[in-house]
Amino acid sequence: MLAAITACSSDSMKADERETDESYMDLLVEEEETPVESGPFDGVVHSIKSHLPPTSYSEFFRDTNDLQLTAARALGITPMHSLDGIYDTSHNIVKVKTCDDFVVDDLTYSMPYLVPRAAALLHDIGHAFRDTIKARGGKEYRMIVTSLMRTHNSVKRLKRRNRAATDSSCHLYGTTFDISFARFDCRDSSFVISEQDLKAILAEVIQDKREHNYCYVIYERKRGCFHVTTR
Repeated sequence: MLAAITACSSDSMKADERETDESYMDLLVEEEETPVESGPFDGVVHSIKSHLPPTSYSEFFRDTNDLQLTAARALGITPMHSLDGIYDTSHNIVKVKTCDDFVVDDLTYSMPYLVPRAAALLHDIGHAFRDTIKARGGKEYRMIVTSLMRTHNSVKRLKRRNRAATDSSCHLYGTTFDISFARFDCRDSSFVISEQDLKAILAEVIQDKREHNYCYVIYERKRGCFHVTTR
């Protein structure tokens, strides 16, 4: 996983000095969705602790859009105008599917693709989220990915629905994904965990990656997600 790779600050690296996306291909394993045996609900909503200090997420995760956009342009693909660009082999992207690490939500304004380094980061976050929950006494949960790569056409459609959407979207570059903090996939109903605690665990995992300079993060309260851009 990403923890085995030396992290460097994007502020101190030139684009041509970064690891190439090809170097992240070895981190991507065949995506699987292993069946999970679920026991009956025990009638209790359980609590597990997060090591992240109590804080306002909007104050904590506030890497600016300009900061994320700079990283996206340096590390991402040339934005596509439409779905036809998917078949252009010059775009170094990989498909992202529901697996043991996460669920890909029904996508309306994005497509299930990322550059390899972003896909590796997404898997790393999802794997750490599952492992952290189980290490603290929980059972099988997955995070839900609500947005991935967009095209210029999908951004235009989104803007008709959401006036806050912008033409300068980091999602255009295949470097950025949104993870819901309001919904999670419980795979074993015999141990249900409060959504507040699941959100705190997810925030803790994402902050760990952020502290190690793997990503920038914005807390999008109204959209109910963490907006993450690889770096």
